Amino acid sequence: MSLSPETDFQHSPGAGVKSARYRNLALIMGFGVFASTFAQAGVLGLYPFRFLLKDQLHEGPFRVALFMQLAAMPWNLKIIAGIICDGLPLFGSRRRYYLLLSTLLSGLLWLAVACVPPAFNSLVVMATIMNIALVFVSTVAGGLLVEAGQTFQASGRLSVWRVVAMNVASLGVPLGAFIATRSLAITAVAAALPLFAVCAITFFHYREQPVVRRDPRVWTGIREQFRVAVRSRALWAAAGLLFLVQFAPGFSTPLMFYQTDNLHFSENTIGVLTLVDAIAGIAGAFFYGYFCRRFSLRPLLYGGILFTGLISLLYLGYNDFHSALVIEAAYYFGYALVQMPLYDLAVRATPKGSEALGYSIIISVWNWGILCSDLIGSALYENKHCDFKQLVWLNSATTLAVLIAVPFLPKLLVDRREEEIPLHAP
Repeated sequence: MSLSPETDFQHSPGAGVKSARYRNLALIMGFGVFASTFAQAGVLGLYPFRFLLKDQLHEGPFRVALFMQLAAMPWNLKIIAGIICDGLPLFGSRRRYYLLLSTLLSGLLWLAVACVPPAFNSLVVMATIMNIALVFVSTVAGGLLVEAGQTFQASGRLSVWRVVAMNVASLGVPLGAFIATRSLAITAVAAALPLFAVCAITFFHYREQPVVRRDPRVWTGIREQFRVAVRSRALWAAAGLLFLVQFAPGFSTPLMFYQTDNLHFSENTIGVLTLVDAIAGIAGAFFYGYFCRRFSLRPLLYGGILFTGLISLLYLGYNDFHSALVIEAAYYFGYALVQMPLYDLAVRATPKGSEALGYSIIISVWNWGILCSDLIGSALYENKHCDFKQLVWLNSATTLAVLIAVPFLPKLLVDRREEEIPLHAP
């Protein structure tokens, strides 16, 4: 598939041209999502950082979780990047130059991380700065997704493409586990290469029309953008639901300690498990492309939250490698499938004209829920002597409690299939 430099959606082209533009924008968005996901400290860097902290710096579960969440803090403030991208054009562009500069800078910063002395404070500072640059890569990709999703009434299908790109990028987790015992420089080079590749693709193939907005309200300034977002009931209802789903006390970091301390899994064994997770997640994401065109979003949300709460109970049987293999494959297949309605909801709820800003608000709130989840779960595991399987029960119960919030979502968003959604979000 060739990349066309034309990315302007303002006109009403013929079906063939329109289809080509849709594919081209989806492809560019997918490259950006892949690179900004793969290179995160919590993806490729997850196990290299975790094992460095646990084995070399002798940190406990809470401090390991704290490091990862501090490094990921820029993702919780993604709204700022959304404001900048939507409201402050760079060289007359809302997307191209932000994508060029952020991919180049984040790649260089990853290389700089490898030069930092192995200490908690210095590593977390550099990882945080690197993630700031990655947030801009992700924000631009999110803005492209929302524009194309709303223009072509394809929020569900593009969300599938986004999650597929994220799940392919999540292969960085097993890759990171396999190289975790090696020099951090190897991880840094592996993270930087796809970022430099996206920078090159953007430079040679992605062109953007001079800044012209379908909705002139965004050009009245940042204050107007906030006014639109604050008054959007759909946006805050969606953000609130996503926060509640993610807020359930998590067991991500405790699982790593349980695997190594209780089950005595090696780095390579964990790498195999995370590879299976990624493949299962990719398979699960494809199924939503079928469901989103046949059912309205409300039953998919009910089913997704219910299934998320129940499928986590599989971890109660997590006792050895063979059970871990089956449980993680089933869980991540189901988890990818049930997360899709939440991504779909985020796209539908984003106000027209502030795509990067609105989507960033929703995803930032989501990320705050993830931060709270991992820290609370790790604190309970380490300080309150809550064992791993007790955490599983707690996570399941609190997730299922979120079902009571679904009836409060706006009907315009959740009671229609994606082809029936109006072009203008509420």
